[in-house]
Amino acid sequence: MTQPVDSGILHEIVRVIESRRKVPEKVVVKSKEYLLTYLEDHQRRLEEALQRYDADRLNMLYGQLASKIKYQLLRRLPARVAEAIEARAVRAAKRSVAKAAAPKKPAKPAPKPAKKPAAKPKKAAAKTAKTAKTAKPARPKARQAAGRRK
Repeated sequence: MTQPVDSGILHEIVRVIESRRKVPEKVVVKSKEYLLTYLEDHQRRLEEALQRYDADRLNMLYGQLASKIKYQLLRRLPARVAEAIEARAVRAAKRSVAKAAAPKKPAKPAPKPAKKPAAKPKKAAAKTAKTAKTAKPARPKARQAAGRRK
């Protein structure tokens, strides 16, 4: 469903076309600025009728204007906010220029990797495992003491 076009916007478009002999892209109504989007074909027809000074055709196109146009309210920033945004952009630009102009330090060479300690030989680990398997289990002390008495 489409919204009806505000008659104030349509009247302002017609007024601008009549006074400037040009199809406007923006109009200001009640201190609000609107961005206008026309169907390409309709905009071209309006411009052709203006070039030919064809009043009948222009009137017909004005009648179709409500269904051939879309508009969008443009947000205007207060002057102080616009100045603050502009000042911020200028500072950012100065910073980027300063960065580009700053002398670059020579890159440090990458540090050499530290030597890793040598891994223990596998033979020693196997030897300790072998001796643990072949060693006799320890006897409990009470049993050992009983064995001596005999």
